[in-house]
Amino acid sequence: MFFKKKKVKENIENKEENISTLPYDQEFKINKLKLFVVIVNRDQGDFFVKKFEEVGVGASFEIYGRGTATKEIYDILGVGDTKKDIILSFVSEKDILKVKEIVSNRFNISKNAKGIAFSIAIDSLAGILIYKYLTNTRQNERRPSNGKPKKL
Repeated sequence: MFFKKKKVKENIENKEENISTLPYDQEFKINKLKLFVVIVNRDQGDFFVKKFEEVGVGASFEIYGRGTATKEIYDILGVGDTKKDIILSFVSEKDILKVKEIVSNRFNISKNAKGIAFSIAIDSLAGILIYKYLTNTRQNERRPSNGKPKKL
């Protein structure tokens, strides 16, 4: 019994020696994150969620919206229906051009495929696991110690 306890204690001590004490952002490469928002007519949002997933976007959420402006404003803007799909996607900065291209191509298809798209920079985020989830990170890249990043 004593032998087993000693062995377990040695394993725990060995694991603790391998754990880095550096902050995550100093040890691993961090890609900046943006919140990409697309507002389109109802029933058009599924297309964007599927296409964004194909290019590696980690998390997209589709919610339903309804405009509250007056009929006169809708007529001026050329917006026929007040029911909208709002797609909120967390996009890594390296993938933002792919996402913009998907949106631009879709908006150029027809008058019914029009909408609004914009991105908002996210400058802070609480939690490493949340960051990994939102950026669809499965393998981390270590920061370069000698010039080139290493994959783990």
